[in-house]
Amino acid sequence: MKSIIWKDVEAQANLNIAGLVYRSEKSFDNQVEETARAIFDDRALKVVFVAGPSSSGKTTFSNLLINDLQSLGIRAHYIGLDDFFINRVDVPFLPSGLRDFDNITALDLPLVHEVIGGLMNDEWVEVPEYDFLTGERKKDKRIVRLYAHDIVIIEGIHALNPIFSDAYDRQKYAKISIKPRRNFEMPSGRTLTADELRLLRRSLRDFYTRGYSFEETAKQWKEVCSAEDKYITPYMESADFKIDSTHEYELFIYKQLIGKYLEKCYIDEFQNVRKCVAEVTNKQDIQIPKSSLLNEFATFDK
Repeated sequence: MKSIIWKDVEAQANLNIAGLVYRSEKSFDNQVEETARAIFDDRALKVVFVAGPSSSGKTTFSNLLINDLQSLGIRAHYIGLDDFFINRVDVPFLPSGLRDFDNITALDLPLVHEVIGGLMNDEWVEVPEYDFLTGERKKDKRIVRLYAHDIVIIEGIHALNPIFSDAYDRQKYAKISIKPRRNFEMPSGRTLTADELRLLRRSLRDFYTRGYSFEETAKQWKEVCSAEDKYITPYMESADFKIDSTHEYELFIYKQLIGKYLEKCYIDEFQNVRKCVAEVTNKQDIQIPKSSLLNEFATFDK
């Protein structure tokens, strides 16, 4: 795994911080554009499965991919597997007392196959919408059909599981995996791993949007990682396209938004994260572009 050398990032930021942001965003955008072009060139494709572990940016990536496909003249639809959850009361509990939504059995698998199969066969299908407030599906459904050269993006943590794809013609679908794929090498010699970067992203989002403490995020993180090992990681490298969602400048953002809180965090899961972020210069003049994937984690009031 290639690493990002943080002292080099700091040097680039000192010279031209806007240029650093531009190059980082452009590098990611190029991945999206190249993937869209490859999908465009393969006229047999009907379905594109997109999956990645927690805090990888798969939802934003899917939306950016749809935009690029549509700019190429392809009508692209989006389906999130989260809309296929069974009723919350029927989802089994974990030993911690939380509902096990990361288990693939939390999805209505027959309905998923009914929708995917129908789309593959150019049929009209009814796509459900899940209400996360009530824990049940809404009564209204979305009607979708793929016409010639239409594409549907099916996104979710389980989207690469062969239980969804193996029943269909391999020429008609493609698989995309997305996650941070680079570590940060800090000046002290410490390494902030790609998985720790995801933890940092998740803790930031949890802190600002859910009011979760670092303790609550750490408790859930153990279960999230356990589920990923079972249901996501085994299928990530089998994807046709492997997207790296790491942005070279993102530690500056997290230092600015959450650094002062991390300084007082001594939970085991955050110790290396805390020490790595402490090595990042606090730059107040850095901005996230409106189209950036990082807005999935960092568009909060400071």
